[in-house]
Amino acid sequence: MKSNDTSAATTQRIGYIDALRGLTMFLVVLGHVAALCWHLPIEQYSPHYYIMQVRMPMFFFISGFVLYKAGVVWNGRHIVAFFKKKIPVQLISPFIFFAIFLYIHHVTLWDGVMEKQKMGYWFTLALLEYYVIYATVRFIVRKGWYKLILVAIGLVLYYYCWPGMTTGIQRLDNLFLLLSVPQWRFFIFFVLGTLVKEHFGTVQQWLDSKWLLAVCIVFYFVVNALGDMLMASAIPVKFLLSLTGLTILFAFFRSRQALFSRETRLGRTMQYVGRRTLDIYLIHFFLLPRNLSDFTFFNDHPMPVIELAVSSVIAIIIIAGCLLVSNIIRLSPWLARWLFGAKPAQG
Repeated sequence: MKSNDTSAATTQRIGYIDALRGLTMFLVVLGHVAALCWHLPIEQYSPHYYIMQVRMPMFFFISGFVLYKAGVVWNGRHIVAFFKKKIPVQLISPFIFFAIFLYIHHVTLWDGVMEKQKMGYWFTLALLEYYVIYATVRFIVRKGWYKLILVAIGLVLYYYCWPGMTTGIQRLDNLFLLLSVPQWRFFIFFVLGTLVKEHFGTVQQWLDSKWLLAVCIVFYFVVNALGDMLMASAIPVKFLLSLTGLTILFAFFRSRQALFSRETRLGRTMQYVGRRTLDIYLIHFFLLPRNLSDFTFFNDHPMPVIELAVSSVIAIIIIAGCLLVSNIIRLSPWLARWLFGAKPAQG
């Protein structure tokens, strides 16, 4: 399907992008149900193994896609205004939820901030750090070279920043944990999101060609099917699997724009979830049923399709609960602004 207007990418929200973000948020909650509720091992050939290949890369890709605005000059004035707006949303609001979560679960602040996943609350911190890296490069390099530099930084971080990375120097390792440096491996997908948005017209032409998607589909499914033989666990291959999976998913949503538009119930629902991803992310950790670990059926008798269906239903219920809590909180414009970064209503 041809795009309606390539210029729309720079002037207004794109419906299927919001819907895609809604799907990605669902996949995040689904993954947390499997990992934090059932405590299932994420093994090769498990549905969650394939979901993990695309889930966070897509989330950060969309974050970069939404960030890019044509004509923006990343000078000192813009950067100050940008971070003045982003720091409350990316740092202060999540910290409030994070601190409450730690208190409820009797975890000290030190143990919480030094935990590599920040008890799940690492995403907004990592995204803020991505903004810092991106803004710094854009400020220093004003010409087109910034694209090459950002891609190079992204590839280096992807190769070296993985869970378990260590320098052997305790203070430096503690700093890495504090800053969630292992999560910087997704920065390359954030960069790719900005570049796709900048060159959206050209990218759409690529997606309309026959060979690109054919190569992506064949590579993604063949390498996953023959993972051990084709070294699917190697870092460069992992990157290509995430990249091709992301491309396939993005192309699918773009080609089915009508299905995911506001004219359909499915489209309206997914777009609404997509516009409330921050709310859902911050709230859903409180609603995860942690006592499901006592139910060991899916560990003792692996049934991937049944488990995925049951976990999906639980994830949908959790998301519905998050939206209910979110809407109650948003009754107060003051709370909505400070907890979710909502813009004040125009008087």
